[in-house]
Amino acid sequence: MGNLGGGEVMVILLLALMVLGPTRLPEVTRQIGKALQQVRQVTRGFQAELQAAIDDPVAELQARARGDELVAEEKAQTEENISPRSEAPEELSEQEHPDDLDSVNL
Repeated sequence: MGNLGGGEVMVILLLALMVLGPTRLPEVTRQIGKALQQVRQVTRGFQAELQAAIDDPVAELQARARGDELVAEEKAQTEENISPRSEAPEELSEQEHPDDLDSVNL
């Protein structure tokens, strides 16, 4: 529809003028214009719904991926901050319970 040249449009207008006559031509062109406007609105609405249907699952998957990345980062940070369990009890027992009880002043 958008590939019509100037000459082609003139031929169509002349044919419409001959078929419809000068009195009905403005009325018919208004009706055609309104119909085209409605078609454009319907296609825009359809495109918007289609885009929303595509974007919703994609956005959900991206959010899940970000959540998984955050969980992995938190896990890695937690593992770095926690000392291994095998070292912790020995260190605590040496610090809290000295072997030489005589050194404790009462």
